Amino acid sequence: MQGGLVPSLLMSAGVTLLCFALHAVFIAMGAAVVRAAAKGMGPFRFLRETAMFFFLAVLLSIAHGAEVGVWALAYQAIGFETFEEALYFAAVSYTTLGYGDVLPPEGWGLTAGAAAASGLLLFGFSAAFMLDAYMRLRVLRW
Repeated sequence: MQGGLVPSLLMSAGVTLLCFALHAVFIAMGAAVVRAAAKGMGPFRFLRETAMFFFLAVLLSIAHGAEVGVWALAYQAIGFETFEEALYFAAVSYTTLGYGDVLPPEGWGLTAGAAAASGLLLFGFSAAFMLDAYMRLRVLRW
């Protein structure tokens, strides 16, 4: 597939919006868990909250993994030879590691920056959600 500025911007925007929508679904699922854990008091509240935070961490890790997978599918569509190589490049870009040992096909370099920006925003959103969940439970406790 031929790269360039416009195709790179279109692909980057589409994949980023898809990742944002996917993340919103996972956050909504996590919010339902937080609401359920906030109900009720009692001697097992500590265990319920511990299980909730563990579940949220796993849920958000799955969300980030799925988002890396979406980027990998897009990268494979533009010319990476194997899914493994596309997945590796997507993960390195999304997490902003940027090793530089694998590069996107010619004309698609702008997409790496979009993947990094997407990952940075979504990791920040996940951290904010976890902190908000903690604060809501803490306020209920006092």
